[in-house]
Amino acid sequence: MRSQETRTDVGKAASLLQSLVPRAQLFCFYNLARHCVWSSESADDFEIDNFVAELPEEIIAGLKFNAEILKRTLPSARTVLVLPVYGEERDVIGILVSLFSKNVGKSASFNPKLLKNILEPAVELIGETLRIGQELAASKKRADEVEIELKLVYEVDEKIHGASRRHSQLAQLVGRSGRYLGINYSVLLIPSKRIRISATHASWKNVNRKVLDRYLIDKLLPKLEGQRQPLIFEIPAIEGATNKAEQGYQTLLSPLLDQYGNVEGVFAQLGRVDKKAFSNSDRRFMSHIVRKVEYVIEHSFDAMTGLMNRSGFEAQLHESWNALTSDTDTHQLIYFDLDNLQLVNDTFSRQAGDEVILQFSRMLEEDLPNSAVLSRLAGDEFCILLTHADTDAALQFANEVREKRAALRYLQGDKSLQITMSIGIAEFTHSNGDDGSALTTARMACESAKDHGRDRVEVFDAGNQSIIRRYDDMQLIAEIQKALDGEGFELRAQPIVSLHGTSNDPRYEILLRMVDSDGNAVSTKALFSAAERYHIMPQIDRWVVSNAIAALSDIKDSVGATGAVVSINLSGQSLGDDDIFEFIEEEIRHSGLPPSTLCFEITESAAVSNLAKAQTFIDELKAFGCTISLDDFGAGLSSFAYLKNFNVDILKIDGSFIRDITENRISESMVAAITQVAQVMDLKTVAEYVESDLARQLITKLGVDFAQGHIYGKPVPLESMLSQLTDSKQTSAL
Repeated sequence: MRSQETRTDVGKAASLLQSLVPRAQLFCFYNLARHCVWSSESADDFEIDNFVAELPEEIIAGLKFNAEILKRTLPSARTVLVLPVYGEERDVIGILVSLFSKNVGKSASFNPKLLKNILEPAVELIGETLRIGQELAASKKRADEVEIELKLVYEVDEKIHGASRRHSQLAQLVGRSGRYLGINYSVLLIPSKRIRISATHASWKNVNRKVLDRYLIDKLLPKLEGQRQPLIFEIPAIEGATNKAEQGYQTLLSPLLDQYGNVEGVFAQLGRVDKKAFSNSDRRFMSHIVRKVEYVIEHSFDAMTGLMNRSGFEAQLHESWNALTSDTDTHQLIYFDLDNLQLVNDTFSRQAGDEVILQFSRMLEEDLPNSAVLSRLAGDEFCILLTHADTDAALQFANEVREKRAALRYLQGDKSLQITMSIGIAEFTHSNGDDGSALTTARMACESAKDHGRDRVEVFDAGNQSIIRRYDDMQLIAEIQKALDGEGFELRAQPIVSLHGTSNDPRYEILLRMVDSDGNAVSTKALFSAAERYHIMPQIDRWVVSNAIAALSDIKDSVGATGAVVSINLSGQSLGDDDIFEFIEEEIRHSGLPPSTLCFEITESAAVSNLAKAQTFIDELKAFGCTISLDDFGAGLSSFAYLKNFNVDILKIDGSFIRDITENRISESMVAAITQVAQVMDLKTVAEYVESDLARQLITKLGVDFAQGHIYGKPVPLESMLSQLTDSKQTSAL
């Protein structure tokens, strides 16, 4: 079959040949295979074809060295002249045949030597044209191959870097690279991470892949030590073998490196379907692909233990969810948390803690079923996925691990420390798996085990109130964040009344209320439980401080004229915020309010647990001009002992003493004692939760200075309190 590209390239010289030798009837170009790839006439001339086909090989080879032109007479009495066409390095790549009629060929003026000299420049042009054409064709072929390679590499990049479940891309990398190279058996092997992912061509479907994998790990993987680039190995044939994997083939092995540059696995391409040898282009392609594999491994596995990390495990959970065969099929999640790892870090060193983590990870791996997946999620938290298993199987495995906990005793010199673990188990089903809630419930069961004494196993139970409370906290966090960003919070104010008429200045406590996105009220207990558990109380405190001060600044003239004092609560978490005082100071200065307008309430327990920071914070606020109230006073076992450490102005008596003060003599005695100590220290006292007139009379008799409770007024929207202050100013002006 004639090459259209060659016909076009040589055809460009047709007019030149005809102009140089106008008496010639025909010009033809034949390649070394004796095929006519171009003719100046459209019809084939079979006599010339037969002539060229019958030319001895040594004559064509000798054209290169023959100074004379080859001249022959055909049976039809026509004359042909044959000239060699040269390629690179003057190698003959074909012949140019010139045909002359019987009369011209027999004419006395017919001079082959002269014709050779005339045609040689054209022949040079033909040769150069052919060389350029061949180079362009080869370049185009290489460009097409590179384009296909780059397209695949680009798709791989896009899928890996754009995928949230990167670990699931390993199978695609193995399959697609194998198909691209036309491989019989592609396999990714990382023994230390229990990774084996393969793709097999139909021609090798009956091959024993386990034997091949063992051969790769035992025989070839050691040969990759110290290597950085893919290597090609010749696997010799076994004499008389009928198995295709034993008939000899090439293997392209790409070493996989860990973060320290050590070879930890291999990506192997065993034998090409078309039996072609691997090229440098193939090695370059696999060098790029293996870097992508390493990227996925790095982002899916924990560097310290080599176990799957949270990102990889969550991707595995997604894949395992798809593997559930029915609504009754279940996987199990077993969540582990080492109870006292921090004590190891504090007692010995963080390195000792790392040794315990490594020891525990190896313990979990020892008896891990083949169908299980192990992950180190974070710090000392691990999780195992048991596929297609029931709760009894998970409990049995979890208890077997607990029974081996004696091996986790850490020894250093004459010191030792026993490590225990809390374990939570949760089912992983079609109804709770794909959105990650199964992992959440397993963690909650583990936290419940810690709350109930540690060193125990608990199974997630929707009826367990401690687990439900924690689950509710988690659900509420998103609502709290929306409230911080939107309009879910509301400030209310409750009056604080003087019992002895010694102060006419209006006093209020600012209280926070919240509604969720459906408009339902959120209980204060639930709000602060969730906020404290997930450490967002400082954000809430800042929101309250900023919005309360901003509202008061709008009527600062009324606030100043009435001498109002407003109390704002601060959490224990805010006491740990190094910038909280600067924030409060800046808000007050910007508002123009007198600092004495504001009283900040800090619970006794928060102050005691943050003793040094509480003292500093209280002193700074006092120096700035604010007053300080110690809230829930008397609830602690050493309230009076700690009192001398705090430069406060007010003691707010714990509400538990006020609620039953009329029936409980101990509560009455405690209130009396607090009041007496406060008087000695020149401090004011406030009783909260005053709900009856009898309680009001008793606390008045005991000498309490101020009272707060529904008998004096329920919390009202802050706007109502501001209106009251404005009205009070106008009334006093009259």
